[in-house]
Amino acid sequence: MKSPWLLHTLLTILLVITAAVTVASRMWMLEAHRELERQAKKRIVLLDQEQALRVEWVARTDLNTIERRAKKDLGMRPMRPDQWLEAPK
Repeated sequence: MKSPWLLHTLLTILLVITAAVTVASRMWMLEAHRELERQAKKRIVLLDQEQALRVEWVARTDLNTIERRAKKDLGMRPMRPDQWLEAPK
C-alpha cells in the first residue's frame, strides 16, 4: 500500500496547478474584456467624429448656404443675362 502522504502531496500539487491555471485564465479574460472596452470607446469616438464630419460636409455643400455666404460675406451678385453671352477677354 502506498503511503498516504504521497497521495496527499500529489493531490495538493494538482490543486495548486488547477488554481494557478484558473487564476491565469481569469486574468487573461479580464485583460481581454478591458481591451474590448477600450476598442468600443475608440469606436464610439470615431463614430462621433464621422458624424461631425458628415454634418460639416452637408453644411459646406448646401447650395443655399454657399449662395447666402457669397452674397452676404463676399458681396457677390448673380450675373446679368447680357454677361452670359459675352466672351471672356
